[in-house]
Amino acid sequence: MIDLTIHEDALENAIKRARENKIIIPTFAQLRDPAKNVPDKIKKALHKIGTDEGDPLNLFRVTWKNEPRRDGGEYGGVNYIEIPRELTGIKARVFTMIGKWFPTGCHKVGASYGCLVPRLVTGQFDPYHNWAVWPSTGNYCRGGAFNSKLLGCKSIAILPVEMSVERFNWLKNIANEVIGTPGCESDVYEIFEKVKEIRRTRPDAVIFNQFEEMGNVLWHYHVTGPALEEVYKEIRTPDSRLFGVFFTSGSAGTMSAGDYLKDHFPRIKVAVGEALQCPTILNNGFGRHRIEGIGDKHIPFVHNVKNTDMVAAIDDHNSQNLLRLFNTDAGHEFLKKKTGLTDEFLSQLPLLGISGIANILGSIKMAKY
Repeated sequence: MIDLTIHEDALENAIKRARENKIIIPTFAQLRDPAKNVPDKIKKALHKIGTDEGDPLNLFRVTWKNEPRRDGGEYGGVNYIEIPRELTGIKARVFTMIGKWFPTGCHKVGASYGCLVPRLVTGQFDPYHNWAVWPSTGNYCRGGAFNSKLLGCKSIAILPVEMSVERFNWLKNIANEVIGTPGCESDVYEIFEKVKEIRRTRPDAVIFNQFEEMGNVLWHYHVTGPALEEVYKEIRTPDSRLFGVFFTSGSAGTMSAGDYLKDHFPRIKVAVGEALQCPTILNNGFGRHRIEGIGDKHIPFVHNVKNTDMVAAIDDHNSQNLLRLFNTDAGHEFLKKKTGLTDEFLSQLPLLGISGIANILGSIKMAKY
Protein backbone atom coordinates (compact mmCIF):
# COMPACT_ATOMS: atom_id res chain seq x y z
CA MET A 1 0.00 0.00 0.00
CA ILE A 2 0.97 3.66 -0.39
CA ASP A 3 0.82 5.84 2.71
CA LEU A 4 -1.59 8.70 1.94
CA THR A 5 -1.19 10.52 5.26
CA ILE A 6 -1.23 14.27 4.62
CA HIS A 7 1.59 16.42 6.07
CA GLU A 8 0.08 19.90 5.84
CA ASP A 9 3.21 22.09 6.25
CA ALA A 10 5.28 20.18 3.68
CA LEU A 11 2.32 20.04 1.32
CA GLU A 12 2.09 23.83 1.44
CA ASN A 13 5.77 23.96 0.50
CA ALA A 14 5.20 21.54 -2.38
CA ILE A 15 2.35 23.72 -3.65
CA LYS A 16 4.52 26.83 -3.29
CA ARG A 17 7.37 25.23 -5.27
CA ALA A 18 4.92 24.12 -7.98
CA ARG A 19 3.61 27.67 -8.34
CA GLU A 20 7.14 29.13 -8.44
CA ASN A 21 8.26 26.71 -11.17
CA LYS A 22 4.91 26.54 -13.04
CA ILE A 23 4.69 22.80 -12.38
CA ILE A 24 1.53 20.90 -13.28
CA ILE A 25 1.47 17.29 -12.07
CA PRO A 26 -0.18 14.84 -14.53
CA THR A 27 -2.56 12.18 -13.26
CA PHE A 28 -2.09 8.49 -14.07
CA ALA A 29 -5.23 8.75 -16.24
CA GLN A 30 -3.55 11.48 -18.31
CA LEU A 31 -0.39 9.41 -18.72
CA ARG A 32 -2.40 6.32 -19.64
CA ASP A 33 -4.45 8.09 -22.32
CA PRO A 34 -2.86 11.50 -22.99
CA ALA A 35 -4.57 12.18 -26.32
CA LYS A 36 -7.93 11.99 -24.57
CA ASN A 37 -7.14 13.41 -21.12
CA VAL A 38 -4.34 15.99 -21.46
CA PRO A 39 -5.68 19.56 -21.99
CA ASP A 40 -5.25 20.96 -25.51
CA LYS A 41 -3.32 23.93 -24.11
CA ILE A 42 -0.60 21.59 -22.81
CA LYS A 43 -0.54 19.54 -26.02
CA LYS A 44 0.03 22.70 -28.03
CA ALA A 45 2.82 23.85 -25.69
CA LEU A 46 4.63 20.50 -26.07
CA HIS A 47 5.27 21.27 -29.75
CA LYS A 48 7.83 23.87 -28.66
CA ILE A 49 9.60 21.68 -26.05
CA GLY A 50 12.18 18.97 -26.80
CA THR A 51 11.62 15.63 -25.08
CA ASP A 52 14.79 15.85 -22.98
CA GLU A 53 14.53 19.50 -21.95
CA GLY A 54 14.19 20.37 -18.27
CA ASP A 55 10.75 21.88 -18.74
CA PRO A 56 8.09 20.71 -16.22
CA LEU A 57 5.64 20.15 -19.07
CA ASN A 58 7.77 17.14 -20.06
CA LEU A 59 6.11 15.37 -17.13
CA PHE A 60 3.24 14.93 -19.59
CA ARG A 61 5.56 12.82 -21.73
CA VAL A 62 5.94 10.12 -19.07
CA THR A 63 3.79 7.88 -21.27
CA TRP A 64 4.11 5.06 -23.82
CA LYS A 65 2.21 7.16 -26.36
CA ASN A 66 4.65 9.93 -27.29
CA GLU A 67 5.03 10.82 -30.93
CA PRO A 68 8.28 9.09 -32.04
CA ARG A 69 10.49 12.18 -32.18
CA ARG A 70 12.52 14.19 -29.67
CA ASP A 71 12.09 17.73 -30.98
CA GLY A 72 8.61 18.74 -29.90
CA GLY A 73 6.09 16.05 -30.75
CA GLU A 74 2.67 15.37 -29.28
CA TYR A 75 0.91 12.01 -28.87
CA GLY A 76 -0.09 8.98 -30.93
CA GLY A 77 -0.71 5.30 -30.25
CA VAL A 78 1.50 3.01 -28.18
CA ASN A 79 5.01 2.73 -29.65
CA TYR A 80 5.72 -0.92 -30.50
CA ILE A 81 7.15 -3.14 -33.21
CA GLU A 82 6.49 -6.73 -34.28
CA ILE A 83 9.52 -9.01 -34.44
CA PRO A 84 8.93 -10.99 -37.66
CA ARG A 85 8.95 -14.78 -37.83
CA GLU A 86 11.94 -14.65 -40.20
CA LEU A 87 13.91 -13.45 -37.18
CA THR A 88 12.25 -15.31 -34.27
CA GLY A 89 11.95 -18.68 -36.00
CA ILE A 90 8.66 -19.46 -34.24
CA LYS A 91 4.97 -19.48 -35.23
CA ALA A 92 3.85 -17.25 -32.38
CA ARG A 93 3.78 -13.52 -33.10
CA VAL A 94 6.10 -11.48 -30.88
CA PHE A 95 5.62 -7.79 -30.15
CA THR A 96 7.68 -5.43 -28.03
CA MET A 97 6.83 -1.97 -26.77
CA ILE A 98 9.46 0.72 -27.35
CA GLY A 99 10.65 2.95 -24.50
CA LYS A 100 12.93 5.08 -26.67
CA TRP A 101 10.47 7.98 -26.86
CA PHE A 102 10.18 8.61 -23.13
CA PRO A 103 12.23 11.52 -21.72
CA THR A 104 15.75 10.10 -21.07
CA GLY A 105 14.95 7.40 -23.66
CA CYS A 106 13.81 4.91 -21.01
CA HIS A 107 10.52 4.04 -19.27
CA LYS A 108 12.20 4.33 -15.86
CA VAL A 109 10.98 7.93 -15.77
CA GLY A 110 7.58 6.32 -15.24
CA ALA A 111 8.63 4.16 -12.30
CA SER A 112 10.40 7.06 -10.58
CA TYR A 113 7.45 9.38 -11.28
CA GLY A 114 5.17 6.88 -9.55
CA CYS A 115 7.46 6.94 -6.51
CA LEU A 116 8.07 10.68 -6.07
CA VAL A 117 4.71 12.24 -6.95
CA PRO A 118 2.64 10.49 -4.22
CA ARG A 119 5.09 11.87 -1.63
CA LEU A 120 4.78 15.39 -3.04
CA VAL A 121 0.99 15.50 -3.22
CA THR A 122 0.68 14.19 0.36
CA GLY A 123 3.38 16.47 1.77
CA GLN A 124 5.61 13.54 2.72
CA PHE A 125 8.39 15.10 0.66
CA ASP A 126 9.28 18.74 1.18
CA PRO A 127 11.03 20.12 -1.94
CA TYR A 128 12.66 22.88 0.13
CA HIS A 129 14.18 20.62 2.77
CA ASN A 130 14.33 17.02 1.51
CA TRP A 131 16.70 15.33 -0.94
CA ALA A 132 15.39 12.57 -3.23
CA VAL A 133 17.85 9.65 -3.27
CA TRP A 134 17.71 7.38 -6.31
CA PRO A 135 19.72 4.13 -5.86
CA SER A 136 20.00 2.20 -9.12
CA THR A 137 22.24 0.33 -11.52
CA GLY A 138 21.54 3.02 -14.09
CA ASN A 139 18.32 4.07 -15.77
CA TYR A 140 16.14 4.38 -12.66
CA CYS A 141 18.44 6.96 -11.10
CA ARG A 142 18.50 8.80 -14.43
CA GLY A 143 14.71 8.85 -14.49
CA GLY A 144 14.54 9.88 -10.83
CA ALA A 145 17.04 12.70 -11.25
CA PHE A 146 15.21 13.95 -14.35
CA ASN A 147 11.81 13.93 -12.65
CA SER A 148 13.31 15.57 -9.56
CA LYS A 149 14.60 18.43 -11.67
CA LEU A 150 11.25 18.88 -13.41
CA LEU A 151 9.43 18.79 -10.05
CA GLY A 152 11.79 21.27 -8.38
CA CYS A 153 13.36 18.73 -6.00
CA LYS A 154 17.01 18.16 -5.05
CA SER A 155 18.32 14.74 -6.04
CA ILE A 156 21.15 12.29 -5.32
CA ALA A 157 21.85 9.61 -7.93
CA ILE A 158 23.65 6.41 -6.85
CA LEU A 159 24.98 3.87 -9.36
CA PRO A 160 27.98 1.50 -9.85
CA VAL A 161 31.22 3.09 -11.03
CA GLU A 162 31.56 0.59 -13.87
CA MET A 163 28.44 1.88 -15.63
CA SER A 164 29.06 3.92 -18.78
CA VAL A 165 30.95 7.22 -18.75
CA GLU A 166 28.11 8.70 -20.82
CA ARG A 167 25.63 7.86 -18.08
CA PHE A 168 27.75 9.56 -15.39
CA ASN A 169 28.33 12.63 -17.56
CA TRP A 170 24.60 12.95 -18.22
CA LEU A 171 23.77 12.65 -14.51
CA LYS A 172 26.29 15.33 -13.54
CA ASN A 173 24.24 17.83 -15.55
CA ILE A 174 20.89 16.73 -14.09
CA ALA A 175 21.32 15.49 -10.51
CA ASN A 176 22.50 17.69 -7.63
CA GLU A 177 24.86 14.96 -6.46
CA VAL A 178 26.16 11.74 -8.09
CA ILE A 179 27.66 8.88 -6.05
CA GLY A 180 29.52 5.92 -7.59
CA THR A 181 29.58 2.60 -5.73
CA PRO A 182 32.01 -0.32 -6.30
CA GLY A 183 31.25 -2.82 -9.04
CA CYS A 184 28.99 -3.17 -12.07
CA GLU A 185 25.42 -4.00 -13.06
CA SER A 186 25.36 -7.07 -10.80
CA ASP A 187 26.60 -5.32 -7.65
CA VAL A 188 23.37 -4.12 -6.06
CA TYR A 189 24.48 -4.94 -2.50
CA GLU A 190 27.07 -2.15 -2.57
CA ILE A 191 24.37 0.33 -3.59
CA PHE A 192 22.26 -0.70 -0.60
CA GLU A 193 25.25 -0.25 1.71
CA LYS A 194 25.60 3.34 0.52
CA VAL A 195 21.87 3.84 1.10
CA LYS A 196 22.25 2.61 4.70
CA GLU A 197 25.04 5.14 5.21
CA ILE A 198 22.90 7.97 3.84
CA ARG A 199 20.02 6.97 6.12
CA ARG A 200 22.34 7.23 9.13
CA THR A 201 24.03 10.49 8.22
CA ARG A 202 21.48 12.56 6.27
CA PRO A 203 18.08 12.84 8.00
CA ASP A 204 16.82 15.15 5.25
CA ALA A 205 17.25 12.40 2.62
CA VAL A 206 14.26 10.39 1.36
CA ILE A 207 15.25 7.06 -0.18
CA PHE A 208 13.27 6.00 -3.24
CA ASN A 209 14.27 2.35 -3.44
CA GLN A 210 12.57 1.04 -6.58
CA PHE A 211 12.76 -2.54 -5.30
CA GLU A 212 10.33 -1.79 -2.46
CA GLU A 213 8.41 1.29 -3.62
CA MET A 214 4.76 0.50 -4.37
CA GLY A 215 4.55 3.64 -6.52
CA ASN A 216 6.75 1.76 -9.00
CA VAL A 217 4.14 -1.00 -9.10
CA LEU A 218 1.16 1.33 -9.41
CA TRP A 219 2.58 3.31 -12.33
CA HIS A 220 3.27 0.17 -14.33
CA TYR A 221 -0.09 -1.38 -13.38
CA HIS A 222 -2.10 1.69 -14.41
CA VAL A 223 0.00 2.87 -17.38
CA THR A 224 2.16 0.04 -18.80
CA GLY A 225 -0.48 -2.68 -18.34
CA PRO A 226 -3.19 -0.80 -20.29
CA ALA A 227 -0.62 0.05 -22.99
CA LEU A 228 0.16 -3.65 -23.48
CA GLU A 229 -3.55 -4.44 -23.60
CA GLU A 230 -4.03 -1.74 -26.23
CA VAL A 231 -1.28 -3.22 -28.40
CA TYR A 232 -2.92 -6.64 -28.27
CA LYS A 233 -6.37 -5.28 -29.11
CA GLU A 234 -4.86 -3.44 -32.08
CA ILE A 235 -3.11 -6.46 -33.60
CA ARG A 236 -5.39 -9.36 -32.65
CA THR A 237 -7.30 -11.40 -35.22
CA PRO A 238 -10.49 -13.48 -34.81
CA ASP A 239 -8.45 -16.64 -34.22
CA SER A 240 -5.63 -15.19 -32.09
CA ARG A 241 -5.18 -15.28 -28.33
CA LEU A 242 -2.88 -13.49 -25.95
CA PHE A 243 -0.65 -16.29 -24.67
CA GLY A 244 1.63 -14.38 -22.33
CA VAL A 245 4.02 -11.57 -21.50
CA PHE A 246 7.72 -11.64 -20.69
CA PHE A 247 9.64 -9.15 -18.54
CA THR A 248 13.28 -9.13 -17.52
CA SER A 249 13.30 -8.34 -13.83
CA GLY A 250 15.11 -5.20 -12.79
CA SER A 251 13.07 -3.72 -9.99
CA ALA A 252 10.15 -6.02 -11.00
CA GLY A 253 7.92 -2.96 -11.40
CA THR A 254 7.02 -3.97 -14.96
CA MET A 255 5.83 -7.32 -13.60
CA SER A 256 2.77 -5.50 -12.26
CA ALA A 257 1.79 -4.84 -15.88
CA GLY A 258 1.54 -8.63 -16.05
CA ASP A 259 -0.73 -8.49 -13.00
CA TYR A 260 -2.95 -6.01 -14.86
CA LEU A 261 -3.13 -8.26 -17.91
CA LYS A 262 -3.96 -11.31 -15.78
CA ASP A 263 -6.84 -9.36 -14.29
CA HIS A 264 -8.19 -8.87 -17.84
CA PHE A 265 -6.92 -12.09 -19.50
CA PRO A 266 -6.92 -14.66 -16.66
CA ARG A 267 -5.49 -17.52 -18.75
CA ILE A 268 -2.28 -15.79 -19.85
CA LYS A 269 1.18 -16.70 -18.56
CA VAL A 270 3.52 -14.15 -17.00
CA ALA A 271 7.22 -14.92 -17.31
CA VAL A 272 10.28 -13.28 -15.78
CA GLY A 273 13.79 -13.30 -17.21
CA GLU A 274 17.19 -13.06 -15.59
CA ALA A 275 20.77 -13.32 -16.82
CA LEU A 276 22.16 -16.83 -17.20
CA GLN A 277 25.40 -15.50 -15.72
CA CYS A 278 23.57 -14.41 -12.53
CA PRO A 279 20.57 -16.73 -12.05
CA THR A 280 18.92 -15.46 -8.88
CA ILE A 281 15.50 -17.14 -9.00
CA LEU A 282 16.75 -20.16 -10.90
CA ASN A 283 19.88 -20.79 -8.86
CA ASN A 284 20.13 -18.63 -5.74
CA GLY A 285 22.08 -15.68 -7.16
CA PHE A 286 25.77 -15.54 -8.04
CA GLY A 287 28.04 -14.18 -10.76
CA ARG A 288 28.14 -11.03 -12.88
CA HIS A 289 26.57 -10.13 -16.21
CA ARG A 290 26.20 -7.39 -18.84
CA ILE A 291 22.46 -7.07 -19.44
CA GLU A 292 21.92 -3.52 -18.26
CA GLY A 293 18.56 -2.97 -16.59
CA ILE A 294 18.29 -6.26 -14.70
CA GLY A 295 18.73 -6.44 -10.91
CA ASP A 296 20.66 -9.27 -9.32
CA LYS A 297 21.18 -11.52 -6.31
CA HIS A 298 17.85 -10.62 -4.72
CA ILE A 299 14.14 -10.83 -5.49
CA PRO A 300 12.58 -7.36 -5.23
CA PHE A 301 10.00 -6.85 -2.50
CA VAL A 302 7.49 -5.59 -5.09
CA HIS A 303 7.74 -8.73 -7.26
CA ASN A 304 4.41 -10.56 -7.00
CA VAL A 305 5.98 -14.01 -7.30
CA LYS A 306 2.61 -15.71 -6.75
CA ASN A 307 1.49 -14.33 -10.09
CA THR A 308 4.65 -15.37 -11.98
CA ASP A 309 4.33 -18.58 -13.98
CA MET A 310 7.73 -19.05 -15.61
CA VAL A 311 11.39 -18.06 -15.27
CA ALA A 312 13.90 -18.03 -18.14
CA ALA A 313 17.64 -17.40 -18.16
CA ILE A 314 19.05 -15.22 -20.97
CA ASP A 315 22.72 -15.50 -21.90
CA ASP A 316 24.24 -12.02 -21.86
CA HIS A 317 26.47 -12.98 -24.83
CA ASN A 318 23.31 -13.38 -26.91
CA SER A 319 21.99 -9.96 -25.93
CA GLN A 320 25.32 -8.27 -26.60
CA ASN A 321 25.85 -10.01 -29.95
CA LEU A 322 22.34 -9.15 -31.13
CA LEU A 323 22.88 -5.55 -30.03
CA ARG A 324 25.89 -5.43 -32.39
CA LEU A 325 23.93 -7.15 -35.14
CA PHE A 326 21.05 -4.69 -34.79
CA ASN A 327 23.21 -1.54 -34.72
CA THR A 328 25.80 -2.00 -37.46
CA ASP A 329 25.69 -1.81 -41.24
CA ALA A 330 27.38 -5.20 -41.45
CA GLY A 331 24.76 -6.67 -39.15
CA HIS A 332 21.93 -5.29 -41.24
CA GLU A 333 23.48 -6.63 -44.45
CA PHE A 334 23.82 -10.05 -42.82
CA LEU A 335 20.19 -10.03 -41.66
CA LYS A 336 18.93 -8.89 -45.06
CA LYS A 337 20.86 -11.67 -46.78
CA LYS A 338 19.80 -14.41 -44.35
CA THR A 339 16.18 -13.42 -43.74
CA GLY A 340 15.08 -11.02 -46.48
CA LEU A 341 14.00 -8.44 -43.90
CA THR A 342 13.15 -5.03 -45.32
CA ASP A 343 15.19 -1.87 -44.81
CA GLU A 344 12.14 -0.33 -43.14
CA PHE A 345 12.13 -2.99 -40.44
CA LEU A 346 15.91 -3.03 -40.07
CA SER A 347 15.85 0.73 -39.40
CA GLN A 348 13.78 0.06 -36.27
CA LEU A 349 16.22 -2.43 -34.69
CA PRO A 350 18.42 0.27 -33.07
CA LEU A 351 15.37 1.19 -30.97
CA LEU A 352 16.00 -1.99 -28.95
CA GLY A 353 18.35 -1.83 -25.96
CA ILE A 354 20.17 -4.70 -24.25
CA SER A 355 17.36 -5.60 -21.84
CA GLY A 356 14.76 -5.13 -24.58
CA ILE A 357 16.62 -7.68 -26.69
CA ALA A 358 16.72 -9.99 -23.66
CA ASN A 359 12.93 -9.65 -23.44
CA ILE A 360 12.58 -10.72 -27.07
CA LEU A 361 14.87 -13.71 -26.51
CA GLY A 362 12.85 -14.61 -23.44
CA SER A 363 9.59 -14.39 -25.37
CA ILE A 364 10.98 -16.81 -27.97
CA LYS A 365 12.13 -19.25 -25.27
CA MET A 366 8.75 -18.96 -23.57
CA ALA A 367 6.84 -19.68 -26.78
CA LYS A 368 9.08 -22.65 -27.63
CA TYR A 369 8.60 -24.14 -24.17
